[in-house]
Amino acid sequence: MKRVSLVELEENKKGRVVEILGGMGTYNKLVNMGVCIGKEITKLSHLGLRGPVVIKVGSSRLALGRGLANKVIVETQA
Repeated sequence: MKRVSLVELEENKKGRVVEILGGMGTYNKLVNMGVCIGKEITKLSHLGLRGPVVIKVGSSRLALGRGLANKVIVETQA
């Protein structure tokens, strides 16, 4: 098992959220979007060096800014 942020996760790879860095505001914002600890997510794409990170959570697709995506730590199969 390997821990990486959503920004570092490779495209079309799955991971399980194990940690959310930041304060309660960040945590609540992500939970309201369906990104919570224990949830499996798939990184669909990221646009360039500064663009958003597109993920799939359940049946929803979300675009997260890189700053927010960097605070989501996922565990993947090595």
